[in-house]
Parts: sequence; structure tokens; C-alpha cells
Amino acid sequence: MLLGFALVCLALVAAPLTMYMVQSGRALRSARLKHAGIAPSKALLRMVQLQQQHRGLSAGVLGGNTMMEAQRAAKQVETDKAVEAFDAIVQSNISDPAFASDWRRAADAWRELANGVSSASISGQESFAKHTALIGDSLQLLDRILDDFGLSYDPTGHDYHLTMALLVHMPILTEFLGQARARGMLLLAQKRITLADRTALISLISNVERQHEYMARELSKTVALNPRMKTDLGHIAQGSMALAQQAIDLARTQVVEVERPSYSPVDYLALFTQAIDGQFALLDQAMASLDGGLQARIDTLRSEQFTMIVFMALVIAFAAWLGTVIVRAIQRDIAALQRSEEAQRLYAGELETAVDMQTRELRAANAQLEAVSRHKSEFLSHMSHELRTPLNAILGFSELLRHPTIGPLSEQQARYLTHIQAGGKHLLVIINDLLDLAKIEAGKLELRPEPFVVDNALTAILADIRPMADQKRLTLTLHADTAPIPLTADSVRFKQILFNLLSNAIKFTPEGGRVTVAARTVRCANDDAQTGEADGSSPPPLPADPQSEWVEIAVADTGIGITAENMVKLFQPFTQLDPSLARQYHGTGLGLSLTRQLVELHNGRIWATSEGKGRGSSFIVRFPLAPRARPATDGQ
Repeated sequence: MLLGFALVCLALVAAPLTMYMVQSGRALRSARLKHAGIAPSKALLRMVQLQQQHRGLSAGVLGGNTMMEAQRAAKQVETDKAVEAFDAIVQSNISDPAFASDWRRAADAWRELANGVSSASISGQESFAKHTALIGDSLQLLDRILDDFGLSYDPTGHDYHLTMALLVHMPILTEFLGQARARGMLLLAQKRITLADRTALISLISNVERQHEYMARELSKTVALNPRMKTDLGHIAQGSMALAQQAIDLARTQVVEVERPSYSPVDYLALFTQAIDGQFALLDQAMASLDGGLQARIDTLRSEQFTMIVFMALVIAFAAWLGTVIVRAIQRDIAALQRSEEAQRLYAGELETAVDMQTRELRAANAQLEAVSRHKSEFLSHMSHELRTPLNAILGFSELLRHPTIGPLSEQQARYLTHIQAGGKHLLVIINDLLDLAKIEAGKLELRPEPFVVDNALTAILADIRPMADQKRLTLTLHADTAPIPLTADSVRFKQILFNLLSNAIKFTPEGGRVTVAARTVRCANDDAQTGEADGSSPPPLPADPQSEWVEIAVADTGIGITAENMVKLFQPFTQLDPSLARQYHGTGLGLSLTRQLVELHNGRIWATSEGKGRGSSFIVRFPLAPRARPATDGQ
């Protein structure tokens, strides 16, 4: 009896203790990983800062101001040391071979560029272009460091907004300031400016102002979550932003708005360098705060784990003592309780069964909640990082092209620009819908069916996506039945489905290839029905009425193809079929999964076919001509 009581107490204590230790261990590993990512991030940003300074000095020297040569040479030596320091960190702390390979290419590119500037074998424009490309590669490496060490994930953490402000938006801000510094230096040294130069500088000024806005927004969120940050960063943040504003005002008044630049390039360099250094001073203070915060979190988690273990040990000891007291009391009164022994035994068995059942239910419920929370967090971080940032840039640049200073646009240019903005805004609406959907624990996606002509819808979709195909010199064609094909469905979701399939086809098709869209009506007979579970290579099972008409749309490409073993993973969320292609073809792995859900909400069917690797693929979608409304399942 004593043993049974001890086991029950142990079961009641072990379940919450195990769950707490698992969750606490996961949080502790995450904090340690983030803390380990601070050092390489700081070293890489220091190297970027020096490369930006070297770009500005090189622009002045190659533009004709030889008085800056000694300062440029000293900066090159300092940058070489920063490159060697980061290389040592890569070799000791980063085990990703792809990252190491990309870093070696960037380091070799820096050495080649430094030799070209030292020997004056390249022009100022070439120096600016190569510096800018190299810094862009370094910022991509920073982005991968943030991902690999988990610094850009977990939007609920107090350090997330600080990371976004100082490790995502601030490097981009300093890069735009650095480009404006180098370009302005070159123009002031040459003492001449063209319309193209003015336009480029105006674009850089607009980008600086936009990144300022993003930084201010993320910093305000940081202060709201952690008011102490206002004391630590408030003064430095205001000063750095004021310096940046002075720098872009100087570029606007002394370079963009004057007929012939005559301002001192040395003074221009000094003010811009002060503005950029102010941003990095803010970064240094923020990184110190972030480092301290993460270390404090690690110490707190360790302390909580130890406290919990001690507390649970005391609880178990108390339970054992209490059990001993109870058992002894029962033994003293055993003679008087013999008549009720059978009843007590039955009651004890029922109690143990109930406790065991409740414990299993509690474990299952917690496992489900943990899985839901993990998928939601991964979804939000991937979508925000992979989609929202480049989409904002697309919309921002398309809006910039409408600025009067750019000049008048032709009718064709204006039409293309309209397509760009319409497609970008439409994609932003879809992204926001998906993010809202992911935040609802038990939501429903409601379709809004309306009649439309499939041919017209496909023509509009192809017009929106054709610029993407033109960039890769792809042939994009549409084949449809002679007679118009009417369909009643949610037109927005229909466009989203086709846009996802066409985007995938264009992304995975090499230059010069073909993407073909074919639409027709079909009648599915009984022999078309599938049985069992369908994978990505065969049509899913038909509805109850197989004698029905469907609209079939096929998107075929001459791209990289799909192997047979990858077909089963095709529509799984957050999955990329070939890890070796992940760096070449970026994406969240969510598009096909969402597309399948949207098709099935219309009572439709989707599957893929491919003859193998390198031989292209086809994605076939069928919608019923006679719609049968079906509510979304919970969680979709």
C-alpha cells in the first residue's frame, strides 16, 4: 500500500515537472544559442562598417582627391584585420559548409577589390559598385547568422524588436547612408552631377528615411516591452537619428539641389561618417544590453530550474512522509476496518485509474498545445522575415518611381508600374490574411464565391506575373478552350492559387525555359476515381458524385523537375524537397501546402506530375463547375 501511494504521488509530481523541465530546457537552449550569435554578428557588422568607410574614402581618392590616400590606406589595413577576425569566428563557431563557402568568396572579393583600389586600376564608379555588392553579400551573411542562431525568430520575446531594429533595419540604414556618402564624395570630388546621379541620390535619401521609420517603430516596441531600454538607448538613439537627418539634409541641399557641386568632400565625408558611426554607437550599446539581457535570462532559467527541482523534491519528501503517516494510521486501525477492506480496495483502484487517465489526458492536451504554438511561431517568423520585408521594398520602390523628380513615364511604363503595385498590394493582403489566420487558434476561412470567366482571370494573372517571367527570358503562354469557361468560386483565392503555382514554375525554371498554362472543362467518369490516400503525384479521391463537370487548369514548366521520392513531401508545410537547393531557391515551404488547402476548400483537387529531375513538372488543379460550399476545418 505504501508503494502504491508513493507511485501515485510520483506520477502526479513527475508529469508537471517533466513538462516544465522540457519547456525550460528548450527556452534555455534558445537563449544560449542567441547569446552565441551576438559575437559573430558584432564582428560581421564591424567589418561592414569599415568596408563602408573604405568605400567613401576610395570614392574620394579615385575621384581625384589624393589627400585622402593615407587615410584610405590606413582604413584598408583596419578592414583587413576585421576580415581576419571574422574569418577566425567562422572557422571556430560556424559549422555550416555553405556559409563558410559564401564567406570565403566574400573575403576573396574584398582582397581583389582592395588591390584594385590600392593600385588605382579601377574607376571610382567601379569601386562604388564593387564595394556596394560586397557589402550586400555581407549583409546577407548577417541575415543567415540571425536565422541560424535564432535571433530573428520568436516574435514574442523581449529581445525580438531590439534585434529587428539594430540587426536588421540598422545595417540596411547604414548601407544606404554609406552609399550616399560614397556617391556624394565621388560627385563632389569630380565637381559635376548628372540627372541620373541626382535620381540615384534622391532614391538613397528616400531609403534612409524609410529605414529610419522602421527603426523608430521597432525601438518604440522595444521600449514598450522593456521600459529600461529607454534609459539605456533613448539618448543615443535620438542623437544617432538626428545625425543621420543632418547628413541626408546636407546631401539634398549641397549635392542634389545645386547645379554644380562645390561643397568640400572632406567635410561631406566627415558628417556622413559621424552619422554612420552614430548608428554603430547605438548598435554597440544595444548589443551590450542584448548580451546582458540574454545572460540574465540564462541565469534566471538556470535558477528557476534549480528552484523547481528543489521544490519538487520537497513535495515528494512531504508526500512520502504523509504516506507513511497515513499507512501507519491504517495499520493501527486495520482490525476495525477489515469489514470494509474490499470496498476500500475498489475505491483505491478507481482512484488510481482516474488519476492515470487524467494524467494521460493532461499530457496529450499539453503536447497538442505545444505543437500548435510551435507551428504558429514558426509560421509568423518565416512569413514576416521572408515575405513582408521584400514586399515593403517592392511597394516602396514602385511608389518612388511615381515621384515627380524621377521624370515622366511612358504609357507602357505606367501600365507596368500599375501591375507591380497591384500585384504587391494584393500579395500584402494575402500575407496579412494568412498571418491573421495563423493567430486564430480555432478560426474558419470563409470563401466568397462569385461567378467569373476563367479565361479572363487567367489573362489578368499572366499579365501581373509576366514581368517575373521576362526577367528570366521565359516563354509564358496560355491555352484555353475556344468557348469562355464560366466558374463560380472565390476569385481572390482563385488568383492566389494560380499565382502561387505560376510563381513556383517561374522560380524553378532556368532562363530561356517555358511555362505553359492550359485551361479546359472535363467530365470525370467513375474510372477516374482514386481510392486510398493520395500523394502529390496522383489525384486525390473524387467527391461522392463522380459524374460531374470540372474546370481543369494545368501549369507546366521545363524546370528542375521533381523526383519520385520527393512527391510524398510535395504538399507538406515548411518543407523544401531538396536541402541542397535551399540557398539557391529561397522560400518558406508553405506555398504548396496553402494552395492545396485553398483548392480543397473549393471541393477541388490538386496533384503534380514529373518525369524526374531536370525534366520539368506539371501541377493540375480541378474546380467543380457546380460549386458545393464546404466550411473550413478548424485551424485552417
